[in-house]
Amino acid sequence: MNDNNFDDFLRQQLQGSSPYLDDGDFSARVMAGLPVQKRLNPWLERLIVCVPVTLIAFLVLSQLSLRDFIQPVYAWVLTLDMGNLMPLMMAFVLVVFAIFHSLLSRRASLF
Repeated sequence: MNDNNFDDFLRQQLQGSSPYLDDGDFSARVMAGLPVQKRLNPWLERLIVCVPVTLIAFLVLSQLSLRDFIQPVYAWVLTLDMGNLMPLMMAFVLVVFAIFHSLLSRRASLF
């Protein structure tokens, strides 16, 4: 019950119109005097993100045993049946085509 009274009070206070206090354009002059915030080059922003992520990935990969990773992959490639690989390759080609088509249509809509 007490929360409802406070909510009603708060709603009335926020909905009530308060008159604008004229400050003789002081606010406008202060805002005009603030320095314009420059934005970084988008490539520099990407570089700032990608370099540390790449370094961390290489650090993690350097701690893994390369033999333990390559041996199962090599065994899988040796036992791979090419007949089973064809549907996987077709699905991959269709996904790449869909992504390429989507990017081209997005690029065309920008111009």
